Amino acid sequence: MEISDQTIKDAMTSPKHEMIFQDITVSMGENIILDNVCGMAQSGKPLAIMGPSGAGKTTLLNALAGRTPITSGTITLDQQHIGKQHRRKICYVLQQDIFFPNLTLRETLKFAAMIRISDKVSYEDKMNQLDDIVEALGLKNCLNTMIGGDMMPGLSGGERKRANIACEILTDPSIILLDEPLTGLDASTAYNLVKMLQTYSASHDKVVIATVHQPSSKLFFSFDSLLLMCDGQNAYYGSTDKMVDYFDNIGVEITEGFNPADIILEKMKGCTHTKTKILEAAKNVRIQEDWPLRNKSNSIKYDDPGSPTMLKPQNKAKEPSFLVKFSKKRKAKSDEEEPGSVHASLMDLDEISASSANNKKKWPSGFVTQYIYLTIRSFQLAKSRFMDPTKILEHVVICLIYALIWFQLPRTEETVRDRMGAIFFIAIHWGFLPLFEAVSTFPMERVVINKERAAGWYRLSAYYCAKMTSELPLTLLQPLTFIGVSYWAIGLNGIEAFFATIGTVFIDSIAGQSIGLFLGIINTEMRQAITVTILIEMIIMLLAGLFTRNLPFWLDWMKYLSFIFYSYNCLIYLEFNNGPPLDCLQGGNGSAYPVCYVANSTQIPSHQVLEHYKITWEFWQYLLPLIGFIIVFQSLGYIWLRFVQKTH
Repeated sequence: MEISDQTIKDAMTSPKHEMIFQDITVSMGENIILDNVCGMAQSGKPLAIMGPSGAGKTTLLNALAGRTPITSGTITLDQQHIGKQHRRKICYVLQQDIFFPNLTLRETLKFAAMIRISDKVSYEDKMNQLDDIVEALGLKNCLNTMIGGDMMPGLSGGERKRANIACEILTDPSIILLDEPLTGLDASTAYNLVKMLQTYSASHDKVVIATVHQPSSKLFFSFDSLLLMCDGQNAYYGSTDKMVDYFDNIGVEITEGFNPADIILEKMKGCTHTKTKILEAAKNVRIQEDWPLRNKSNSIKYDDPGSPTMLKPQNKAKEPSFLVKFSKKRKAKSDEEEPGSVHASLMDLDEISASSANNKKKWPSGFVTQYIYLTIRSFQLAKSRFMDPTKILEHVVICLIYALIWFQLPRTEETVRDRMGAIFFIAIHWGFLPLFEAVSTFPMERVVINKERAAGWYRLSAYYCAKMTSELPLTLLQPLTFIGVSYWAIGLNGIEAFFATIGTVFIDSIAGQSIGLFLGIINTEMRQAITVTILIEMIIMLLAGLFTRNLPFWLDWMKYLSFIFYSYNCLIYLEFNNGPPLDCLQGGNGSAYPVCYVANSTQIPSHQVLEHYKITWEFWQYLLPLIGFIIVFQSLGYIWLRFVQKTH
């Protein structure tokens, strides 16, 4: 018997997987958010979840993704109860397209591929898998375009949506959940996105479930199945094409010639009588013999504790002979591939589950891989800030003005305070600049980091270590060039002190960056973070030791809380310890140093300046607390993220 091409096509694209959720109830205290919601989604047939605002659409999606605990009900995939192992095969595309705007699409997708695809997959196979997804989602022509955002041109709305989806499906999930993916898109772009999802889900056997808010008529009928919700309950579940006839039969007329989605949502938001009629009709349908989910729960299989292997569906219809051959051929091809290859990652769902069940690792990639690519991304983000032409011009101008103001200071008693002022500027400028930079950038990164951590992309420790180290080259490059020019322009103390000054300023900058990052972490709002930072900077500066060396006894202890106090005293020590002597005031009259008028000397030994200003500690005693600031505040930042601002 000859089989037509259409029959083969229909058989190969017939649903292979189905996700069923029955009697899903979610309650928070006495409030019932979802009340016995039921539905089913099959691969290749996207399910749309619709309903008025507050109907429980997003809550249902969160429950299916495992992000919201359910009070009662069952969620199964291919008649298999979904557990933690299977939830790793679920991807959740958030409503907001959250990206770093100053990275290109290629950089964004490559980072996601390197982090989210198993380390067992080679680099070449990861790139091949990424290329396949880019091709399938139509993103090839915009790979080198910046993601962009509100203040920066970049990808269009539709391209950002597809980029968001691409980042999630890199892990080859079985189920794709999308929260309001069409929001903000024009009708044509939204329709193309839905058709793309249909094509992708059919060709790759993916279950697609999307919440949709008031689609156009054309868009509405492009979905295969529809779950209509009202007040957290089923209002309709079934084929989209049959919805109009269903509501006509229960006495809720949908006016011909109008968008059915608009009409039915308007009626559910209208009078209480119509809403009650719709909900009662939905309950009556569920007790009828032809309810599509009536017998679905009878064959659900549960794994034994500790055995997460997915069982194959029972009572499955016998496949046509040509499909059996196709399956054997595909299985043979998979067997030829090395474990973890891209081809192996495209095996049938039961084979994937069986193999992934043996892998108890929580993260797809190891700590080293995560650290490397998080470091690369953080460096790329920092580079766009530090290498901005405006920033570079700012540093050049400041360096030029600084060098001109204190140019070639004579080494005399009259210029001691000027020399101390120049050193103080170095301490506060290169302590406060990284501090403020860290405070102002982390709140903007927080949204992306929280999204990625919630989705289980990487370890917090890998991110934090990368954050701490990736920006160091750029953070330290600026003071290096500044000191390299200004130190000799001013005429500070010698070559040994020069290199020690560079090292001290490096530690000063890292201490400022550590404190700034901690302040950015604990202050979740940008305005709050900046206000708190300015207040703290003022206190630190006033306590640093330039403006006064004699604090009231009840305030004197506070200077030890200022990291600038230590860096400033380090730099003063380097300048006046073993430095060239200073010329006394002419005649010694009015000199603050006894050597000028008691011993009739014309020069002041440099170390007497340290004694005069009560800088009595050794250099290392001032330096160690600076290092302590770095260790303490970096540790506090990690602890705060790990235990206080946990992302679930």
